Amino acid sequence: MTIPLPNESTQAIAVLTACFVKTMGEKDPDFIAAFRNNLEEMYYQMRDNSYFPSGTLQAVRLTDDLLKT
Repeated sequence: MTIPLPNESTQAIAVLTACFVKTMGEKDPDFIAAFRNNLEEMYYQMRDNSYFPSGTLQAVRLTDDLLKT
């Protein structure tokens, strides 16, 4: 089973968030690592809660993927 690609809005949110975090990381190098740790924790909490739609989870995961580069 293939996971569908995120829609354009989800992609835009992830890109803008990643840009913001990288900019903040230029001022505080520890910021990116702390943000990614919090993002990962939030992802697992959201995943375990059926209230959040898959698009929201995709935005969180895509943001994390963009911060790895």
